[in-house]
Amino acid sequence: MKSELKLNTSFVSPATLEKFKSNNILPIFIIRNIEGSELIGQYSGTPVHFRELSPSNELFRQKRDKVVGLDEFKKLYAIEITGRVDLKKIINKLESLAELSGARSIVLLGYGSDYNSCHRSVLAKLLNESGLLEKPVKELVV
Repeated sequence: MKSELKLNTSFVSPATLEKFKSNNILPIFIIRNIEGSELIGQYSGTPVHFRELSPSNELFRQKRDKVVGLDEFKKLYAIEITGRVDLKKIINKLESLAELSGARSIVLLGYGSDYNSCHRSVLAKLLNESGLLEKPVKELVV
């Protein structure tokens, strides 16, 4: 049975966080290292921090240092995620969080303001192709 969870993606900023919170959209951080962030550091290691959905430190550094191009990064990230994450378990966990919090939907947040160069675009594609969701994951433009 497909999940009816309403799931979107976007980028994290003071404005987007405020907008999501005020619209009863539960933010989920898909960023590996957030503990040093003034904006979202307090969520590090909490149930809304899904670091397992972020690229490995090594892959992130390769992208940042331009060792790999964007297309190669996306391909390698997809391989990483499909090799270490059970998307069905992730969706079940997200459904539970939405239910417990009373949120009307969930937004998966990355740091990149450009959707197409952020790992969340790859994650959205994987989720959409998984057949696990009723509705497609879309980018929320704020």
